[in-house]
Amino acid sequence: MADDSEDDRLFMRLALRNHPRLCIADEVRDGVEVMAYLSGTSVYADRERYPFPDMLLLDLDMPRFNGYQVLEWLRQQRFPELKVVVISSSYLKTRVSQSLALGADAYHMKASTRTELKLIVEGLERLL
Repeated sequence: MADDSEDDRLFMRLALRNHPRLCIADEVRDGVEVMAYLSGTSVYADRERYPFPDMLLLDLDMPRFNGYQVLEWLRQQRFPELKVVVISSSYLKTRVSQSLALGADAYHMKASTRTELKLIVEGLERLL
């Protein structure tokens, strides 16, 4: 899960705790950490401790490299099984279409209620 907001990461952790198919391998705070984690470089070189994920939950608005830059980088990588789900605070049509055009498998707006969060988690389960 890649999101610079500790609160948003906490809410997602809580929402996933009752869904054993959807466990969080690790959390990162910015695009540079996403790329290091997925590449298995730097502190993430130990794949037993930092396993390669089946799915990346990606915020668009992060420091250093943002979600769009991560999506552009992912297009040049060979991670064919990785599902990428953008979870953003904005549902502007341009943001959705740009994310999907850059290779995101799904786009969700960050939840503001438990019901919305439950719907996101259900969507993640269907995608896997």
